[in-house]
Amino acid sequence: MEVQFTVPWCSSQEVDDTFPLPDDYKYWRPLVAHFLEETDTVEIHCWNEEQEVILEIQTILKSSVHVSEHMTVFKITNDKSAQDILLNKYEKNHRFKWFTVNLIQQSEVIFHSGHWATEFAVTAKNSEEASWIQSVTPTNTDFLFY
Repeated sequence: MEVQFTVPWCSSQEVDDTFPLPDDYKYWRPLVAHFLEETDTVEIHCWNEEQEVILEIQTILKSSVHVSEHMTVFKITNDKSAQDILLNKYEKNHRFKWFTVNLIQQSEVIFHSGHWATEFAVTAKNSEEASWIQSVTPTNTDFLFY
């Protein structure tokens, strides 16, 4: 079963009105921890101008890197270092660090987080897993199941 969802967010006119800001990221850890269990590869996308975040990934993780005109994409083996950064170092100053995170199993994306952890597409094994996903996301999260 495919599940797409968007968590509620607002933007800050004072900082950057294009950056989506949920109330908090409490939903991130349980979602990622759950899907990491079956992941062999992690992919993180950053905008090229996010140099601090890019340097952090490069110093902490061994990865292949692809740099395009606008994005830097890291492909990382799912190991303890990758798990640590995904579960413990995903936000700074109440802002999510990465534009996109994909968790991949045998070349298939089973978890996609986009727009700084506000838009998601995941593959749920069954209706129980889909219900669990709903239970860990914020109230008023918009869902599409197909």
